[in-house]
Amino acid sequence: MAEKTYLSWEASEFRHYPKNFAWYITMGVIVLLILVFEVLQKDFFGAISLGVIAIFIIIFAMHRPKQIKISLSSEGIHIERSFIPYAQMKYFWVVNNETHKTLNIETTAYINRTILVELENQDPDEVREVMLQEVPEHSSTEETFIQRLIHRLKF
Repeated sequence: MAEKTYLSWEASEFRHYPKNFAWYITMGVIVLLILVFEVLQKDFFGAISLGVIAIFIIIFAMHRPKQIKISLSSEGIHIERSFIPYAQMKYFWVVNNETHKTLNIETTAYINRTILVELENQDPDEVREVMLQEVPEHSSTEETFIQRLIHRLKF
């Protein structure tokens, strides 16, 4: 039987928060204070590790999301060039509040177990109805701790 597409939309690959100069200054001051503490404690490995992590954070903070194509089909979900079959999904939940509008999927994978799909202009109720046909819904429809933290830090 041919694969049938139920819904498709375009969305950002991740939620982007614009960062102003003050955000970078605050990040720099925090990192500098921790670096000084690490050096005073003679934990040079910790200081070097923190420096490397800070560089990665800055690179990621400057990265802009690209628009990707997402579709829910009779076989699974297509996210740009990736495909996740329904058989590899444990459960899903839709977050729809003033700060987040996402489809969250818990998979059977060991790496990248939870997948967040931005819904943007897609109707969350339609997405939920399609997903309910194939995957059990998780009882929690709240954003994860990491989502709340990232939103609060504007990361």
